[in-house]
Amino acid sequence: MAQFFTRFPRIAYDIAGKQLTNYQVATNLFFRLAVVREALNNISAYYNHIISDHETPEILAEQVYGNPEAHWVILLTNEIVDPQYDWPLNYREFQNFIIDKYGSIATAKTTYHHYEKVITREESATGLVTTTRFIVNEDKLTNNALSVPYDYYAGLAETQTVNTYNMSDGKTVVEIVNRNAVNNYDYENELNESKRQIKIIKPQYYPQIKLEFDALTKQADPLYIRRLA
Repeated sequence: MAQFFTRFPRIAYDIAGKQLTNYQVATNLFFRLAVVREALNNISAYYNHIISDHETPEILAEQVYGNPEAHWVILLTNEIVDPQYDWPLNYREFQNFIIDKYGSIATAKTTYHHYEKVITREESATGLVTTTRFIVNEDKLTNNALSVPYDYYAGLAETQTVNTYNMSDGKTVVEIVNRNAVNNYDYENELNESKRQIKIIKPQYYPQIKLEFDALTKQADPLYIRRLA
């Protein structure tokens, strides 16, 4: 996978931001292909995929494009710059990550990242349920009014209130308000799981994507171009 970024265009970059003439050469990680952008604008050109625990970019590229070296198409499509951190960890890797960061699984599950106010509303006529979550600070540091659209409440005990509203259109909405403490393990797990849904450009577009990538990185194979012409 390391060879992927070696083919990206190189740019002169003022890392210090001092607008000096002493620029350093860096890899342009924001390089994108027009054909990829066009495919993502066409809903029929890609599909959503949930990454399973055993899948790596190479394994997925082999399954989709018949070539593990085509992993760069998946990375480009989903704007993944660092596969080590932007790709979801499998179970074993995740457990090791938790232990390294928090000391133990038990500690991560008994220490808290943040608290939430969870508002669930159910419309009785249709059964439609919506859930809204707000992050609530554990401590109120000042007596100033909070810049959030909900009341402040302290303490670790979970609370629940139930309200019933009769709407002007005759419908009834039941609202349940809970407080939820999110421990560090659940927070990290949710963050990791959020990386699993990606977009996969359909395999019939792969030859065109590879052609443009090779041409723009100045490594196009003339025989390959003629075969596609």
